[in-house]
Amino acid sequence: MKKIARKTRPTEDARPQLQTVLAEAAARAQLQLQLELGDAMRRDLREFVITAGTAALAAVLEAERTQVVGPKYARLPTRSAVRVGTTRGELVMGGRRIQVQRPRARTLDGEEIQLPSWAAFSAEDPLDERAVNQMLVGVTTRRYARSLEPLAAPLPERGTSKSAVSRRFVAATQKQMDAWLGRDLSQLKLVALMIDGIVIAEHVMLVALGIDADGKKHVLGVREGATENAASCTALLADLRDRGLPTEHAVLVVIDGGKALAKAVRNVYGSRAIVQCCQAHKVRNVVDQLPEDARPSVRQAMRDAYATSDAEVARKLLTNLARRLRDEHPGAAASLEEGSTTPSL
Repeated sequence: MKKIARKTRPTEDARPQLQTVLAEAAARAQLQLQLELGDAMRRDLREFVITAGTAALAAVLEAERTQVVGPKYARLPTRSAVRVGTTRGELVMGGRRIQVQRPRARTLDGEEIQLPSWAAFSAEDPLDERAVNQMLVGVTTRRYARSLEPLAAPLPERGTSKSAVSRRFVAATQKQMDAWLGRDLSQLKLVALMIDGIVIAEHVMLVALGIDADGKKHVLGVREGATENAASCTALLADLRDRGLPTEHAVLVVIDGGKALAKAVRNVYGSRAIVQCCQAHKVRNVVDQLPEDARPSVRQAMRDAYATSDAEVARKLLTNLARRLRDEHPGAAASLEEGSTTPSL
């Protein structure tokens, strides 16, 4: 386990560097930061599962071919089939059509052998909404087996039935996801880190999504828990640190405003973290404390302020709005003021 670096506060000379990093992060991650944080997380988690499933399918198909024809280069006097390369194939995965290289095999008489997984998944999407949710829940809670529908007693685990084929695919996909969620992060150069708690299949999951200097997104970690749960938040962030995520440079951390999560970010990453509340979350938190007739104007005023390119002008607009709300709606004003203060450097 990596040694935790002693927390230090940046010097006055380091402040321009922090502001430069913040500006670069805002420019490169502009589209992501304008999205509802939870929606962005769900979309990228789904992409993560589909990518893992595609890699897993290739491994499963090759394993099935090996089971039919035997290991590569092995001299088998009883061999009844041979490899004949691969061909490009298409199937639906995660609701969209993808292209994969399908391994091929033939009998010694030249008859094409259809691999069980290809036959099963050509007819049905193996990563429908329910399957994606189950895999995410399983990886997060380590309880995937309990969420699966049990196999009928007569069906062997290594058989060619639809259920057995699906179970092998699920196991391979989960193995791939586990490997990616445990990979070394030391080579990543992130400018922004987005963290949010989302509900999937009645489970609340903390998701960490990184954005690098090229604007590419990386699913970094998933853990069961909510942004209000200090232990879960700290555990998720500590895992990223222990897997080598660089912390020596400033990083923009976008969160939903949960105090436990903000505290965990600063506990783990110290003053290098520039914490920013997700604008969509902040608008919702403020207007939820207002009567219906006041919500449209306040929502628009906040969006106008956020759209302003000058930070000082935006802060002044939000401060004036909070002042107008303070007498009749102190809760909304307090929430707005909490999100309008300058991040602690």
